[in-house]
Amino acid sequence: MKSAHPQTIIPNLSKAVHIFLLAAIVFLAYGSNLDGAFIFDDSRIENNPALHITDLSLDSLSRAALESSPKTRPVAHLSFALNYYFHGFETRGYHLVNICIHALAAVVLFLFLETTLNLHPLRRRYGPGTWLAFGAALLWAVHPLQTQSVTYIIQRMNSMATLFYILALYLYARGRLARGTGGKWLLFGTTALAGILALGSKETAATLPFFVFLYEWYFFRDLSPAWLTRQIIPAAMLFAALTLLAVFYLGANPVDYITGSYGSRSFTLAQRLLTEPRVVLFYLSLLLFPHPGRLNLDHHVIASTGLFSPPSTLFSALALLLLLAAAIGTARRWRLFSFAILWYLGNLVIESSFIGLELIFEHRNYLPSMFLILAAVTFFRDVVKKPRAQIALLSAAVLLFSFWTFERNKVWRDRITLWSDATAKSPAKARPHSNLGIALKKADRLDEAIFHFSETIRLDPQFYEAYNNLANTYVLQGRYEEAIANYRKAIAIKPTHPILHRSLANALYDTWQLEEALLHYRETVRLNPMDLEARQNLASVERLLRAQRARQKPAPQ
Repeated sequence: MKSAHPQTIIPNLSKAVHIFLLAAIVFLAYGSNLDGAFIFDDSRIENNPALHITDLSLDSLSRAALESSPKTRPVAHLSFALNYYFHGFETRGYHLVNICIHALAAVVLFLFLETTLNLHPLRRRYGPGTWLAFGAALLWAVHPLQTQSVTYIIQRMNSMATLFYILALYLYARGRLARGTGGKWLLFGTTALAGILALGSKETAATLPFFVFLYEWYFFRDLSPAWLTRQIIPAAMLFAALTLLAVFYLGANPVDYITGSYGSRSFTLAQRLLTEPRVVLFYLSLLLFPHPGRLNLDHHVIASTGLFSPPSTLFSALALLLLLAAAIGTARRWRLFSFAILWYLGNLVIESSFIGLELIFEHRNYLPSMFLILAAVTFFRDVVKKPRAQIALLSAAVLLFSFWTFERNKVWRDRITLWSDATAKSPAKARPHSNLGIALKKADRLDEAIFHFSETIRLDPQFYEAYNNLANTYVLQGRYEEAIANYRKAIAIKPTHPILHRSLANALYDTWQLEEALLHYRETVRLNPMDLEARQNLASVERLLRAQRARQKPAPQ
């Protein structure tokens, strides 16, 4: 039996009104944090000279796009360069662009979901679909889990890729529905362009060709086995295209690239593969209950070392296999739910599988969560039959999520608030303590910084940067003996790091231990011949030692 729609009790609003409401609510939820500071990996903007353009010449723009790292994200880099040209290091402009991208993504998502719900396999059950599409897009837009993709400036790479990704699918769907040949090819051409822009923003968009194929089969080919068997040649071409993308991103020897990506990690490839099912289930729990107290920039996840270590490893892997089996087994009866599960798991596969990335980051749910939220909205519509109750529940969820997003954004206000939050939620993880120590040191709260650098070292005795930062803080307090001891510990861990040798040499120079300072300045210059400060100090120490030896030389008889 077909469920009632909220349109039966409220007038149908035009698409323009829906779009305006989506954009307005996004700005209300995120607009309070326009002055939030550069955080963590935002240093890739602050410390990248190629992005710091002073003109809009083709040469400047091309260098910003193509000479920034990673080189596979020129579209995102170009947007940062334009931000710098107009705003310098004033973060307000960067945040405003991020919010606009998020609002546009929500609008395109609304249009795409509405189009999808009105396709033949879904129209009888969900049509006309406008209210459901709007509700899902709105819930997605204000969901607190999206704050990391919106408020964290560098994650524009992620939100831009998602915007162009979902735009490509929307244009493809419109192209399939277009009547005239000219209109079809125009829409398919812009689909390809949007896909290229998505890939140029972040590599996760490489799944787009697969999901275009899956979308076609699910919603335009009615899951026809006969059609699928006729797609051997297109499927082979799709596989070849994905292989070329893999070679482009991973290099001619993908195995070496993947194994090499674990060089700086504390876990192995096997451990990552065992851990990620636990991480994915945790992501799902955050989607269901995204209270700000559960959100964290730097979650502490202990890598799984076996199927029963911890025991949740095997349970999580089985749960995901069951979820995948459910998606396949219910494809005809519950098509939207089936597609939503495949969409979620498929769009996590790049960042939650074999590449040696960090084990967990919340922003990885930005694209994958889209269809899951639509599936949740349609589920509650089927369960809650009364239109007024549907509206009340949706409104309550939107208000609650908006409030939680507003509260979560307060944490992103500056480095100290963000890393204080992370250390409170991940007290046994070294990196949040280290980053909080750096923020406190910059704020001249030196005793607090010393505590957190010391805590970093206690948690990870091989964290050489923490020894260096602790020593630098001791220097600011004039505690040279303690500073020199910690510089030595840092060098013992990382003997080929030139900055460590230079820092120790500076401290020895300041305390007039010139012979040893000379040794470390020479080592600094050997490791980094371009270090002008070390070369100048080396020359000064050599002059001082020559003068000292001349004074000590006995007079001729």
